[in-house]
Amino acid sequence: MKISVIVPVYNSAEYLHRCVESIIGQTYRDWELILVDDGSKDNSWELICGYAEKDNRIIPVHQENGGPGSARNTGMGYATGEYTVFVDSDDVIGKKYLDRLSKETADVVFIDVALVDDSRKILRREYMSGYRDYSKNDFIRMQMTGSIPWGGVRKAAKTKLLKDNEIRFTEHRIGEEAIYSFLVMFYAKSFSFLKGALYLYFDREGSQSNTKDEDPWGGVSLALKRQTVQMGIYKKYADTINAFLVTAAIVSLDRLAGSCSLFEYLKKGKERVRRYRREIDGCYPVDFKHMSKKAGMMYPFLRFNIILPVFVASRIKKLFRKGRV
Repeated sequence: MKISVIVPVYNSAEYLHRCVESIIGQTYRDWELILVDDGSKDNSWELICGYAEKDNRIIPVHQENGGPGSARNTGMGYATGEYTVFVDSDDVIGKKYLDRLSKETADVVFIDVALVDDSRKILRREYMSGYRDYSKNDFIRMQMTGSIPWGGVRKAAKTKLLKDNEIRFTEHRIGEEAIYSFLVMFYAKSFSFLKGALYLYFDREGSQSNTKDEDPWGGVSLALKRQTVQMGIYKKYADTINAFLVTAAIVSLDRLAGSCSLFEYLKKGKERVRRYRREIDGCYPVDFKHMSKKAGMMYPFLRFNIILPVFVASRIKKLFRKGRV
């Protein structure tokens, strides 16, 4: 069984070596590595070409900058393996990742990931296998609200599943995996989990996940709503879409509280609440069961346009993180 590994690359010359070496060093050998240079301005493309010259399993692809979702979509066009795996260019995978994946048969296989320091010591475990007892319906809905993390790197999918259903990432700079994750699980007939930290990621200040966006999930939540309408399944998931809209608004208020003065927060926060009121569908309830506890706790404040407690809670959380209280 051949496995396709897709790595989107953007200005990753400093980290690309350890990523590629972790794939070359797999105990399982039947793989292809598709390195997609997303218009890098450093020497990433030269490094990619160098790797391809040394190993004919490595496929170099270059495109104009379009973001991580676009780069992954481009890579999927080249995939010929039975499974498609995504790895970010500043991360690494365990030596037995592909070997263990090759023994699976499910349409979707979820991967346990862990945050590590530069010495690869595990700082935090984010194990998808903790959700292995959830029903498909609960899993889908919790993924829709972000209560279960999306992350293209957190799952491997049958290439046929992706191509037959034309499943793609969106081109959002943050959350481009949300609709992809929804569609993968919606169309999957089976799913399984690989236990143990097989994927290691390094949390860098400049990484995509740390982008300082004041409303990182706003556009994605509306895009997911449009997707369900287009598929004719909106009524089935409307309550969970509402929960995602609530969560997106809370996340935005939390971001604003962390980066704005109180005066600026009140101004921007009130505008974000007005937008939330325009977006929420009053014909359907809010699916509290499948949203995060934090969003559920903050919902009454959002509903009654009381946003100061979100500011206070965010600032207290920030102080705790810095160890000042």
